[in-house]
Amino acid sequence: MTHQNLLVELFVEELPPKALKKLGESFANVLFEQLRDAGLTGASAVVTPYASPRRLAAHVTQVARKLPTKRFSKNSCRSRWA
Repeated sequence: MTHQNLLVELFVEELPPKALKKLGESFANVLFEQLRDAGLTGASAVVTPYASPRRLAAHVTQVARKLPTKRFSKNSCRSRWA
């Protein structure tokens, strides 16, 4: 599976300057955890947070281009709703 870098940037309302570091780190960590839990990051992936008064951003290394293939049963949803 090939991996690439991912940069996610959010434009937000004015953020308090004293909270920028914590907000940037929180955003980056949650994004990284979600990608890792979905199986989209490499073993040595690194996240770097960025924050400014109107932007939150995170740079993640070694992100897979697509989700790994998973098998699902065709009748799994139908059996619950039928």
